[in-house]
Amino acid sequence: MLNTEILVKQALASALHYQDIESIHNEAHLRNDLQLDSMGSLMFLMKLEESIDGFYVDPETMHESDLETVNSVIGYVNSQTMRTA
Repeated sequence: MLNTEILVKQALASALHYQDIESIHNEAHLRNDLQLDSMGSLMFLMKLEESIDGFYVDPETMHESDLETVNSVIGYVNSQTMRTA
C-alpha cells in the first residue's frame, strides 16, 4: 500500500469508527458502501488535513467526484500535495 492510501484509509477508519483499514477497499463508494454521511465526511476531511503534511482541502479545487470512492480521494490528496510541494 502506498503511504497516501494508508493515510486516507486510516482517516476513513477513524471517521467511521472502524477498528482497522483492512475492510476498506479502494473501489468502495464512500456513501453507498461505507455509509459516510455529511458529518462523517467533515470529520474525515479534517482528519486528512491533520494527518497529511502540506495537505488542506481547497474548496476551489475539490469537486463532488473527488469524494465518491476511496480511490478518488487518494487521487485528490495526491494532486493537492503535489501542488503544495
